[in-house]
Amino acid sequence: MTYTIPDLPYLRLRFTLRSEGEAALPPFKGSLLRGAFGHALRRAVCAYGPGQECAACPLRRMCVYTRLFETFIEEAPPPFLRGLDTAPRPYVFEPLTGARDFAPGDPLAFDLLLFGQAVELQAYVLLAVERMAAAGLGSGRFPFVLDEARALDPAGVWQTLYRKGRATTRAPLPPSPPPAGLEGDRAVLRFVTPTRLKVRSQLAETLRVRDLVFAMLRRTLEILHFHHPGAALDWNLRPLLDAASALQVTATRLTWRDLTRYSNRQQRKTPLGGFTGTLALEGDLPPFARLLRTAEILHVGKGTTFGLGRLQIEG
Repeated sequence: MTYTIPDLPYLRLRFTLRSEGEAALPPFKGSLLRGAFGHALRRAVCAYGPGQECAACPLRRMCVYTRLFETFIEEAPPPFLRGLDTAPRPYVFEPLTGARDFAPGDPLAFDLLLFGQAVELQAYVLLAVERMAAAGLGSGRFPFVLDEARALDPAGVWQTLYRKGRATTRAPLPPSPPPAGLEGDRAVLRFVTPTRLKVRSQLAETLRVRDLVFAMLRRTLEILHFHHPGAALDWNLRPLLDAASALQVTATRLTWRDLTRYSNRQQRKTPLGGFTGTLALEGDLPPFARLLRTAEILHVGKGTTFGLGRLQIEG
């Protein structure tokens, strides 16, 4: 049984901000960073101003903001993806620190991954991060400054894009190559941040391999379809899902972790809880190698743009 997943172009950016004063931020910063980034990006690129609704904007097909942050579906998707209100966002934030309190000069580091056509927008992303830091983070609008921005090049070497107020690399970096596969018939999936999977419209508290593989497939196909046009996609998922049912779970160490975030739209706190821990698999894993490695990049489940559903494959 073979199932081919096309190569996904992506770029990993790493930002380091410095606090300009005393600051207090939540331990999980994915939602905070995502929200501040969106506001800064719109202010930086919108030609009409805050009074213009993106859905009715005549420039929305060409706008950097709608390409990155408020992604509309412009044409009817294939049957498998029907029912989506908007296209998935072509990025993921990965916070790198759980620190709550910051003194002047303390670093705040995070990764931002761009997928498909979003890679070519890296200069706008750099501008938005610089401006969101200056505008302030958190409910207290604590000011930060962009200290350094780096990108992981196709050879796996970090290249400095920006340092202390000056750009050091002018040319946009190309996307990274597809991830390596797996060796052997065993692998451990480590869920680093809370993973929220919906199975038959319900949030799953236990995990079946088939449901996990389906969630990975759907996420991967959504990103490829909407943000990597021209990729040859195989919509016949049944053989791979049937093969997933034959994989054996040899050890499960999953626990539920509760998180919350404040939603400006809903004006209230909303839950971000999900399972973390490890799941050990055994069986015919090579057909799943590209899917698992791609899921490491894309994350899986709900809230991926915040950094939820992050997993690492050990195998």
